[in-house]
Amino acid sequence: MKTAPWAVAALASLVLPAGCGLAANPQPPTLWLPNPVKDLKAERTGNRVRLHWTMPGDTTDKVTLKGPQHAHICWNMVGLAVRAQTSPAAKADPCHGAGDANYAPRKPADFTTDLPSDLLTGSPRAIRYFVELENHAGKSAGPSNSALVATGTAPPAVTGLRLETRADGVLLHWDPRAPEANLVLRIHRTLVAQAGAPKANPSSGVPPSQQQTLEVNLDRSDAGEALDRDAALNRVWRYTAERVLGVQADKHVLEIAGMPSEAVTIDAKNVFPPPVPVGLAAVPDEQARAIDLSWTPDTDPRLAGYVIYRRDLTADTPQGRISGKSPVVPPAFEDRNVQPGHRYAYSVSAVDQDGNESARCAEIEEELPQ
Repeated sequence: MKTAPWAVAALASLVLPAGCGLAANPQPPTLWLPNPVKDLKAERTGNRVRLHWTMPGDTTDKVTLKGPQHAHICWNMVGLAVRAQTSPAAKADPCHGAGDANYAPRKPADFTTDLPSDLLTGSPRAIRYFVELENHAGKSAGPSNSALVATGTAPPAVTGLRLETRADGVLLHWDPRAPEANLVLRIHRTLVAQAGAPKANPSSGVPPSQQQTLEVNLDRSDAGEALDRDAALNRVWRYTAERVLGVQADKHVLEIAGMPSEAVTIDAKNVFPPPVPVGLAAVPDEQARAIDLSWTPDTDPRLAGYVIYRRDLTADTPQGRISGKSPVVPPAFEDRNVQPGHRYAYSVSAVDQDGNESARCAEIEEELPQ
């Protein structure tokens, strides 16, 4: 059977365009399903739960998200199957709604909610929170990773926080409570301002960080005070504190934080002089016609030097400074301004970098022979 010429031509017209640069095969329309959240974190403070995560920037079809995206937040008990809002399962625990909000793509996101009242007492249990990002039709690509918090009674809030500057740091006081197993006081210290360049930490030689978290164990006793030795002087520090209870809930080790204290600020000025020098000794040097002084070096890291005082006992003159305007750095001094046959009384004080001067040590007497 012969093919009609017009049929061949028609067939050619259908086949030839396939080799003439036709675009790729058409794709199905995107569902605009945002990628699920992968870094959800949760923390409980008092009766509130704060969630934090990073919003994705693309859909499951690798299309860039634009504009605010709807987030549904829910929770359920650990140990039960998850039933997502958009894909319920007959025997799964429902994901109880905690709230809804809109968030910009590729940005950090925060959500705070109250823990259900019936979960604020009783033995600690673990519950898990989820975030589902939904498209315009309320559809989701699935829940986020789970973030756990513990139920049960929160530790009492810290009250009466007050601060005191000491030569060796900042002393914190608070209203003590009964101790409890696995309970700590978590202290948050923030640097507000400082005078001059950072000074090294006496214990580590490292300048203090602007923010630091410290802990005091309260499982055996609560003394109501603690010394922060790393709080350098000549700084303005801000402190807050909360009690934190460690619990084991449904085979998970979790924390329940009580409400934090009010923030308290202290201007920790250095008004404390260095220790009084010790070990002062005097030796006459007849050849140099001088009296040599020496004493035990001071180990205070804020030390700037020493001041030497003298009075002439033979001439009955008052005590005066003989070491000049600037402090003497080494723990020694040679007094050449002496007269043979005169007896002198010497004393030494220490001066720190802020100009605080210690009391003078006990006088010692020495005479340059004639």
